Amino acid sequence: MRVAVLGPLLVDGDTVSLGRRDRVVLAALALRLGEPVRTDTLADALWGEQPPASAAKVLQGCVLRLRRTLGGDCVETVPGGYRLVLRRDDLDALVLEDEVQRARSLLADREPDRAGYLLDRADALWRGDPYPDLAEWEPAFAERQHLVELRRDVDELRAQVLLDTGNHEAAVPALRVLVAEDPVRERRWELLALAEYRSGRQADALDTTRRARRVLGDELGLDVGPGLQQLEEALLRQDPSLAAPEPVDAAGECPYRGLLAYDLGDSEAFFGRELEVSSALRTLDRAGVLAVVGPSGSGKSSLVRAGVAAAVARDGRPVVVTTPGGPWVDVAGLGSAGVLVVDQFEEVFDAAPEHRARVLRDIEAHVLRGGHLVLGLRADRMGELAGHPVIARFVEAGLHLLGGMGEDELRRAVTGPALQAGLRLEPGLVDLLVREVEGEPAALPLLSHVLRETW
Repeated sequence: MRVAVLGPLLVDGDTVSLGRRDRVVLAALALRLGEPVRTDTLADALWGEQPPASAAKVLQGCVLRLRRTLGGDCVETVPGGYRLVLRRDDLDALVLEDEVQRARSLLADREPDRAGYLLDRADALWRGDPYPDLAEWEPAFAERQHLVELRRDVDELRAQVLLDTGNHEAAVPALRVLVAEDPVRERRWELLALAEYRSGRQADALDTTRRARRVLGDELGLDVGPGLQQLEEALLRQDPSLAAPEPVDAAGECPYRGLLAYDLGDSEAFFGRELEVSSALRTLDRAGVLAVVGPSGSGKSSLVRAGVAAAVARDGRPVVVTTPGGPWVDVAGLGSAGVLVVDQFEEVFDAAPEHRARVLRDIEAHVLRGGHLVLGLRADRMGELAGHPVIARFVEAGLHLLGGMGEDELRRAVTGPALQAGLRLEPGLVDLLVREVEGEPAALPLLSHVLRETW
């Protein structure tokens, strides 16, 4: 269940409608995602300092409706109040923070094309004034300002991408607009001067730094920071450090995994299974167990590792990924908050009896302690669960059948990694590949292999 607060509040893309009071309560809970929010705090968000005598009853009604909308487990009752339980990826404000942070890191690593892709995604999240239902509520002011600042950062980072990819001429008019929109932000003046200098207009660049001094200092009464002063001195010296950095060659690293599955650290390049990941996570939340079952080559390992396990890890929960065929891990220390991911679970049926008994015993104990379990299992080995009734019940409770990818999913799986890496696909290639593998659930490794060879 996705909640969007970067603009009018939406739940799952506005597939459900909420009344004003329900929106205010949900927004106030989202503002402190995962933290207890007292009932008197929620009452303050709804009515201010003079809540009605029926405030507690009205709040209970709001929470009941939200539970029907979001699912019973999403709004927990805690001593003195309530807590909203969502995954980090399900609140657009937190996704915005993550995308901007990753974009900054990529720019620092001289990968502007990949940073630009993330900034485009971040920009698409923004639909208007954040948390508009809490506009008059003072406790929301700091977070609303923080998100507005992030949005301004996105504009400046996108201009930085233009500079770092050598598009200096295109950056100049864009930055002039940004400076006019918000002349207080010194960074925009610096970027504009740098864009003009790299476009061969040193006089314009120096004029920009002087105008910045006049606007910031004389008209607004602000102290000019050291960044602008150092830039002006460097412009006068025509310092070599002002030249555009040499970007890392995006074509030097293949964005496709070939015959290898996508792993926990490959989540940013894992495309096409977004809906499957959301559905699998809902099953895991509901049942405490997720069993991804499908034919060989259908992408079970990638979904389990780069999809589900990576999403759980982003929520800050401990995750252990292992297989029965390799060295077995000690799962006793994982605790009830941890998630045990057992990929290629069918290997347990081929293991030595002693090893098999230990693996099954550890899995059962982890689930009985309250820990969550994720299994990846080949469909043709499901019959062998008959000899292990406890595990069979786990699989039954959390069964998620994985089939082939549809046309739209296949297109995203092909184009997503390329766009993220700043690569262009030859016209007609995507259509050709989709025609070859559509309707073939076991063809994903071959598709990825072909893409790697084509690259």
